[in-house]
Amino acid sequence: MPGIDEQDARVVLGPSARFLASGATCVAYTDGRRVARLTVPEQDARLTVEAAVRRALRAAGVPTPEVLEVGLLPSGRAFTVDTLAGGDGSRPSPAGWADLGGALAVLHALPHSGYGLLEDRADLFQGLACTPADGLRTRLEEVWPFGTTGLTGHPLIVAAPDLAGPLAGLEGDLRDVIGGRTALCHTDLHGEQFRWQAGRLAALLDFGDAAIGPPAWDVASLAYFHGWPAAVEVARAAALPCGREAALFGLLLAFHRASRAVTLNRPARTAEAVTFARGCLARLAGARSSPHERPANGA
Repeated sequence: MPGIDEQDARVVLGPSARFLASGATCVAYTDGRRVARLTVPEQDARLTVEAAVRRALRAAGVPTPEVLEVGLLPSGRAFTVDTLAGGDGSRPSPAGWADLGGALAVLHALPHSGYGLLEDRADLFQGLACTPADGLRTRLEEVWPFGTTGLTGHPLIVAAPDLAGPLAGLEGDLRDVIGGRTALCHTDLHGEQFRWQAGRLAALLDFGDAAIGPPAWDVASLAYFHGWPAAVEVARAAALPCGREAALFGLLLAFHRASRAVTLNRPARTAEAVTFARGCLARLAGARSSPHERPANGA
């Protein structure tokens, strides 16, 4: 007897539906040509606005799966049906990273207002929060100095107490980095969010965590998952700085990832967050002699 997820997927895709993947807010099934994503009960998946973002990007020429249907099952469960994103499993080439930079430039330029995660609506891209700090809190978990946990009690510092002094000295900078210009950011640019074909970008995926914040958010996310050299290449193509602001926001991501590591009971991720934080601090130390941050393509 198929489970409720498979039964619902068959309602949308037909009897050939088979499990593809699962995440925190959705479960995905495919029939080999299409993908149905079904919300996980009691989770805020924001499928309507996620589909709206992808439609806006496709209209501007960004490769992302076509939205075929957005709807509700008789049970009230939300779903989307998209084309299945293809790729050949290749690694990104320099031209592929440049493709991604171009795609992010289009995403960042979409009209938007407010801060943080997006309201689940199709007509505009409106953040849930009215201030940068509240917006950050809609997306990132227990990020010092914006959360409820003090610096010395934060999992990042518990794992690496020697970071407390350098980070305490950056409190004002961390508060400032979330202000200023905003963009509609992807925020979660790990490797499963891309499909590559002969090293070029074939699809940019999953805008369920898209949020309004500083463009440095996406540069820092790229650095976290793919390293600073890749972040520099993408930032150059997107005409974004990849200096002090990106390193500061990278520290916020390190706090978030360390907190999530505790929540998910994945201690290896704590060590990963500590290593990234050290790298961000090293970049900040190297940037002190250059007070004016320039876009990567202006270097």
